[in-house]
Amino acid sequence: AEVVVTPTTADGWSEVSEKFSTKWNFHHSLGALDGKHVRILKPAKSGSQYYNYKQYFSMVLFALVDADYKIIWADVGTPGSSSNCSIFNSSQLLEAIDDGSLDFPPAQPLPGDNEDSPYFLIGDDAFPLRTDMMKPFSRRNLTVEERIFNYRLSRARRVVENAFGMLAMRFRVFTTEMRQHPNTARNIIMACVCL
Repeated sequence: AEVVVTPTTADGWSEVSEKFSTKWNFHHSLGALDGKHVRILKPAKSGSQYYNYKQYFSMVLFALVDADYKIIWADVGTPGSSSNCSIFNSSQLLEAIDDGSLDFPPAQPLPGDNEDSPYFLIGDDAFPLRTDMMKPFSRRNLTVEERIFNYRLSRARRVVENAFGMLAMRFRVFTTEMRQHPNTARNIIMACVCL
């Protein structure tokens, strides 16, 4: 059985980046990051802690996905009231990025350029813009270059949405309300991710 394996060397991350370059024409990407709300029965005495903006109770599967739709890092169990940004900001992933223990490759020039550019994760508008996190331009009246960038980023980021869709099609527990205790639901979700 497969397990979630996060690269921990510059060479491992470079392989992830090369696949994004080859398959999605988006260079220097080390993975697409997003959260999926998994519907659960309201836990006893939880108030609105698990109540999300979609107006149901959930816990979040927060995952980093490579160019082949494979989950390479996951965090499960954050209450549904939390935003993707707050989950990322308090995640072990961000901690590992900041302390350098993930060993991202050093900055290198993009194809056709001679200035070094850092490697990064990709996300949607909900994430903070950092040197190691790329998100789309969000203003109106974008230039042609900005619209092309947004299109390419969106196409590369789609892998995380598709990975969640494949997970839901394979394990139907993601399409209904989980009625287990939150700790048990978390274990079931993580088992599905690993399988």
